[in-house]
Formats: sequence, C-alpha cells, structure tokens
Amino acid sequence: MKRHPFLFLVASVSFGAIGTSAQTNVLTWHNDNWRDGLNSSETILNQTNVNASQFGKVCSAILDGQIFAQPLVVSTAGLNTVYAVTQNDSVYALNGSNCSQILSISLLQSGEEAVRCTDVGGQKCQTISPIVGILGTPVIDLSLNAIYLVSESELTTGTCGKVVKRKPSSCFVHRLHALDLTTFAEKFGGPVTIAGGYQTSTFTSSNHIQRTGLLEVNAVMPSGDSGIYIGFSEMDGTGNPGVNIPSGWVFGYDAQNLAAPAYIWNSTPSGEGGGIWASGAGLAAGLDSPAGGTYIFLVTGDGDFTANTGGSDYGDSFVKLTTGLVPNSYFTPFAQACMNLGDLDFGSSGVMLIPDAGSTYYAVAPSKTGAIYAVNRATLGGYSAPTNSTCPATGTNSNVESFQGSPHHFYTTPVSWNSQLYFIPMYEPLAKYSIDVDGAPSKCIHFPICTSTVLKSTVTFQYGTNLSISSSGTTSGTAIVWAASGNGWPNNPLAPAVLYAFDAEHSVAKAVPELWDSTKCPTRDALGNATKFVLPTIANGSVYLGSMDRTDSTNTRGELDVFGLTTAPCN
Repeated sequence: MKRHPFLFLVASVSFGAIGTSAQTNVLTWHNDNWRDGLNSSETILNQTNVNASQFGKVCSAILDGQIFAQPLVVSTAGLNTVYAVTQNDSVYALNGSNCSQILSISLLQSGEEAVRCTDVGGQKCQTISPIVGILGTPVIDLSLNAIYLVSESELTTGTCGKVVKRKPSSCFVHRLHALDLTTFAEKFGGPVTIAGGYQTSTFTSSNHIQRTGLLEVNAVMPSGDSGIYIGFSEMDGTGNPGVNIPSGWVFGYDAQNLAAPAYIWNSTPSGEGGGIWASGAGLAAGLDSPAGGTYIFLVTGDGDFTANTGGSDYGDSFVKLTTGLVPNSYFTPFAQACMNLGDLDFGSSGVMLIPDAGSTYYAVAPSKTGAIYAVNRATLGGYSAPTNSTCPATGTNSNVESFQGSPHHFYTTPVSWNSQLYFIPMYEPLAKYSIDVDGAPSKCIHFPICTSTVLKSTVTFQYGTNLSISSSGTTSGTAIVWAASGNGWPNNPLAPAVLYAFDAEHSVAKAVPELWDSTKCPTRDALGNATKFVLPTIANGSVYLGSMDRTDSTNTRGELDVFGLTTAPCN
C-alpha cells in the first residue's frame, strides 16, 4: 500500500466557535448495533438553533473518490476526527472543525487499481459508477485503536492487464483491513484476502459487492476476541433471474487475528440469489429476548428458498444467525415466490432492532413491496405457504405483524427515538409512527407499531434516502431527524444532495415540521452530488455528509461537507 501523494482540496467557509463539551463518538453504521440511527448525546444542536441564520456549512473537503459509506467520528480532547473512505480505495482522517487533512492512505497495492465498474458483475454500471472501491461503512474499535474496512481492487499485471471482454475472476480481490487509527498502519495480521466456501459454493470477488456496513460483536470468537462481520451481495447485474445469480455471503473474522479461520455463511448454497445489501445498512446484532443470547439479524434479497423443506436456501428471508454464523431461525413472507419473480427484495432495506424494552424484543424491516414487518426476535415465525398458486399471492404470515407502509419501494432503514419510528419510502414524505411494545395489541393497530395516527412531512423524497436522528436524551426541543436526499437514480443520477432537518417531536397541521434545509442558503450551503443511500452523521454539534464532488465532470472525486453553528451570512 502507499501513502497519498495525490489530490486533496479543502474549501473553507467562515464559522463561529462550536462548543467542545460534548464528546460523542460515532463508530459504526447508524450509531449502534441496534441500527436505530440515534445519537442521544447531542447537546449543541437543537430545534431552536438549527435554522438558516445560525446553522449552515462550515467547510468541505474534496477527496480522491466518491463517498458512499457513512463518515465515522472519534472525539478526543475537543478534536473531532472524521474518518471517510472512498471508491478509490482510500482512507482519510480529517479535522471535523475545518476539514483539514490529518492522515490519509491508499490501500491499493503495487500492480492494482480501483475496480472499474465496466469490468465486474453484469458490467452495467448502474449501482456504482465509474469505479468501485470501499463501499461498506467501516467499524471502529477504540479499545483496539483500530478501524476495520473492506477494499476491492483490480489487478493490472499479467493476464489481468490484457484488454479482454471479461477478465478472469482471479483479477479481483476483496481485502479486510484493520488500520491503526493514528497511523493507518495495518494491524492484527491484516490485510487478509476475503475468500472461502460454504457447502459446495465458493466466494468470488468479481461477482460480489460489499455494500453493507461492517458489524463488530464483542467477545464471540473462539479466542474470546470480538468478531468483525461482513455481508456481500451480487455485483450489479450479474446473471439473470434463474440464471446463475450469485448468492449472499457473510464472513466473520477474529478482530485481533484476521488470519484465523473465518466463520462463513452462504444464503443460498444450493441455489442462487439471496444477496445481503440492505441499501448500505449494517448487519444488526443484539439479544433476542430479556434472558436470551446475542444473535445477528439480517434480511436477504431475491433468491431461491428451500428452508421450509429442509434445504439451506434463504432467499427473501429475515434470518437470525448465531455469532458462529449458523442459522437459528428465520421468517419468510408467504409471498416469497412472487417477490422473487417480481424483483421485490425483502432485503432492500436493513434491519432495525427496536431498543430493548418490555418482555418481548422486536425487530423492524421494511421491504421493496412497501410492506413493513415487525418480528419477534425470539420466535421469528418461519414460513406459511400462500393460499393460492398464482401471483399476487394471498395468505397469512405466522407470528409476524406486517402492514402496507407504502405503495412504493423501501430503500431505507428506519430510525427510532423515544418510542417513535421514522421511515422514508421511495417517492414519499418522511413518515412518523409510534411504538408501544408493552401495551396490549388491541391498543395499537399493527402492534407493536401504531398506525392509527401517522404524521408525514411536506417534503417528498426520491430514491434511497436514509435517516439519522439526534437529541439530548428525551429533553423536549432537542430531537431532530436528519435526511439527505438520494440521487434520484435512475431518473436524475447527478442531482445535488439536499440536507434536511425535521422536528422529531412536534406536529404542525398534523404534519412533521421542517426546521431547515440546505437550499435555504444555496451558495453557502451547497452540497456535492448525492450518492445512493447517503447517510448524515451527527456528533458534537456537527453534521457530516459524504457525496460526489459537484465540480468534477468525471464523477471520480468525492466531497465531504461539514455543517454546524455558523456566523457566515446566508446567501
């Protein structure tokens, strides 16, 4: 690997002093392993000061590749260090107050380049374009002073350097890295090439994309170390329905010995499909009940399903895995066969575990059908066959509550605060539901999610908008839902991102009120062009958002924008 000799630009805007009393870290996708998207320790930003006269962009940095992963933040002695990764297989540490570079590194080795989208998968370049590098959000372990991430690179020498219609699969490699947070030196025997098999299937990097956020679970490996878990799905357009669609995969590595044998699971070892992509969401993990054990929870995409007849294929299924990656139980909608035929992935969004409360622990998962499922984490429900043999299917799901949250697709994982859930379906507004995990089912339509009163914003979002939420505990006037508009793909692939802030607590005319958005001051607060499933990070009075450099016609550079309290004029 090599240190960065190349492009790094910083654009600064005047900004006022930001308080340094708060010391919040954001170390994983959506803030925690429940994936509830909540920073409940935000003491600086609130519903009073997030407005066009007091809040706006304070600086931006141009990086060497598009930014798809969520920026992560480590706060030490008042310095917020932001870690951002790019499609050029680069890692940056930036000063979160002024966007200056602290450290950077390229993970490309000699004889390699970042993967060209025209060389992998179905060569359609509709998912990520023009290059594919670090996609999944890393995870940081402060006790080990390490950041874990997965890179993908393309070999350029020998046979791999020849101009051919399709390069051999051996020309592509995914690697797991453990980098020292302060030096970016490799740790714990890394990097290691991600490889291996499950039953009769073998993993191939050229056909897979590492889209999900990485997951760390404490003290679950044979050594007693933490485990680092990584999900994979098919790479853009590989195969066709019924014709060799690559399976979904999960790998589990020892956090302090990356070279140790990995746990491996394949979602459809006897079939095809079942990719684990979840619009970039991280794999979720937590207890399945008050006195239960810790499990990994995920939802798969379109694929074969045979688990109900003793097989090992889990297409379009909510799966509960042990930390050794052994299936414990599952839930599959009765309409699975129709979902698979219609490209209606159950796993188009991530799993959110409703924070532990009451006697039953729940998980929530939206789907591409527009349905929202609430699942008992202890007893997932299995599969009940439909009552008819044609599509659309009719029937009843066992031990699962579901309702039609939208006529459109979901590409978003919900966020949760103070017994509230917030969703954004495709082409629709932000929607707010209440949760009642302890109440009687008769009190709450579609228990535990109450759908009798649904509040919505007046802003309509496009394709793939994920959410974050910040508050100072449950203090009134502090809860804010943050959303950055997706890129509208495939209708408008180069639309600038727009960052929004909504009042998470109150309603105006029975609607979720908007507090602020970045179009109020279009010159001062202009963002880069949006990447798919873009997710803002909120920590210590600042909001961090990755995107594409809006000035770059080649679409190969990225932009990190930082927002906070400011005295700069609105223009």
